[in-house]
Parts: sequence; C-alpha cells; structure tokens
Amino acid sequence: YAAEFAAGAGHDLIYFVGQILTGHYYRNLVDLSDLAERLGKKDGGWMEAAKSAAQVGGKWYAVPDYFISIPVLWRKDLFDQNNLAPPDTWDKLRVAARTLKPKGHPTGMQFSHCNDANHNWRAVLNCFGAKETDPSGEHIALDSKETREALRFAKALYEEGMTPEVFSWDDASDNRYLASGVACWIHDAISAYRTTEDTNPEVFRNTYVIPEAAGPGGERWNVGEPNVWAIWKFARNVAAAKEFIEGIADHQKEAMTASRGYNMPFLLGQYAKPMPVLGTDPKLHTLQDIGKITAFFGHPGPMSPPAQEVLTTFIIPDMFTRVARGQDLDETLKWAVKEVRRIHAKHKA
Repeated sequence: YAAEFAAGAGHDLIYFVGQILTGHYYRNLVDLSDLAERLGKKDGGWMEAAKSAAQVGGKWYAVPDYFISIPVLWRKDLFDQNNLAPPDTWDKLRVAARTLKPKGHPTGMQFSHCNDANHNWRAVLNCFGAKETDPSGEHIALDSKETREALRFAKALYEEGMTPEVFSWDDASDNRYLASGVACWIHDAISAYRTTEDTNPEVFRNTYVIPEAAGPGGERWNVGEPNVWAIWKFARNVAAAKEFIEGIADHQKEAMTASRGYNMPFLLGQYAKPMPVLGTDPKLHTLQDIGKITAFFGHPGPMSPPAQEVLTTFIIPDMFTRVARGQDLDETLKWAVKEVRRIHAKHKA
C-alpha cells in the first residue's frame, strides 16, 4: 500500500486484511458511502463493528467484506475422560490445561509476533474486562486492575498448561497441535477444525467448538480479524471497482459455503438461521451468534491509526509474553502503557 500511495498509481481496488488501514489512508480513498449504505439497506444493516473498520468521520471509505472468528476448539473426549466441565469460561480452560498437561495433552496459545497472538491475548484482555482505550479511542485505559488480572491469569495458564514451544509458534502451529491429537484445546479460527477434519478423522470427531469463553465477570468478547475493500482516489476504474465489490457482497452466502464456514459476514441479514455450513453442522451451530460478541483490535475504541500501530508492533502480545516469561508484572504494564502513549502522541502530533 505504501508504495502505491507514494507513487499515486497502482491498483484500483485494494484489500486490507486484518491490519485495517482505512483511518491511515482515508484522505486518498474514494468515499464509498453510497455503496455501503445501499448494501446495508439490501441486507439488514451492518454490524456495529463494521463501522469501525470502514468509516472515518461518519463516511465509508471502505466496504467490509468478511471477518474471521476465533473460537475455542476443545477435545470433548479428553474432557469427558477426566470429568472436566465444558470450557465455557477461561477458568475452566485453565483447569483443563492444568489437568491434561501431565497426561500429555497441554494447550497452547502463541506468545509471539503473529496474527493469532494479537487476536488471542486481546480476547483474554477483553474477556477479563480490560481495554486498550475508552470508546472514543482518545484515552488510554490499559493500566487497570482488570489488565493485571488478565496478565496473572495468562502467566498461570502458561506455567500450568503449556510448554515453552509456544514462544516460537506461528499462526499454523496451533492448527497442527490440534490435528496431531496433542492439544486438549486451542483458541483459533475454524481453519484448525478443517485441518483436523482433513488429516485426523478420529480427533475431528471429538473436537467441539464454543464461540468464546467468559472472563471472571462474565464478559465474552471474541476478537476477530476483519477484511475490507477500498478504492484509491487515483483509480482509473472506480465504477468497475464498485461493481466488483457489490457483486462480492451480494454473494456472501456462496462465499461462506465455499470457505466451509470460515468467512463470517458483516451484514446482519446474513445471520438468518440456518446460516450456510454453520447451520448444518451441530458442532458449529453456536457460531451463528458469534457476531453478537465480536470485537476487533482497539475495542471498545475504533480501529484508528494509533490502534493499528499498537497492533502491528505487537505491544499487547509482548506484554503477555514478558509476564509469562517471569518479568515483573507492574514494570511490564508500565512499559506497555508507555509504548501505547508514545504511539498515540505521535499520531496527534
């Protein structure tokens, strides 16, 4: 994107994957409000989180395509054999990992620089009631009792239920961990469910899915990965690019089928039950409601340029990693807050 932006030439249509740069480039993007509003009227309106990904100042400079949900995938056979309750809370996930690690079935979440680490530890943070900023995105709120509780939990979860390999994991490592039959549970997209289905039928039969675990106060926030379309102002084929985006949006159900339930819609009308794929697999039924608890980076604030930089510099997973490795919690939190403040100040300058 940066090279095309600097040159003022390149593709007509661009696609922000996970790292949403709408707020960074909006002055150089076509206003797509007419298209976004038309799509919303046709299909039940947009999820509230879609606006954070695509709007700046109330105008749509991008059009949301789909997002990836990151649920809990757990081994029902291992839980049943050890009289463990279904893991609908993070505490139950910790108990399961502590119980099953000595029996050869630990869990694993990435303490590293990868997309999964950004999603997973933000989910823990938000489920514990902690947040990066206030809803306006202007006031940093990371230094809190809830953040400290989330960090203590993560340290205990690592020490009791994981092995050191998680410090070098990439996005595919937990997929392989589940498919190998080792993991008692993971927190990942259903790509891991599909990998297991394709490679280890026995483990797949015993793999179940919960949209998200609750934190100590009952909060559930599944931190997904959004993807949006945008069009450069210098594009030569704006009309054709808009037509392409609308064609994709009009066929979201087909996209969901083709992706085997991976592509989750932003348009509320697409959540009519039964949804494609999710509505026909009993183990995935509950994912039909995951949109109600979906958040994205920066939550509860917007996906602003500073929130984007906090994401791409991995401050949140690094904070959790430092504590898991034994560094002082208060000093680590002080470091993270300082980094977030530095980034926000830079963007205000």
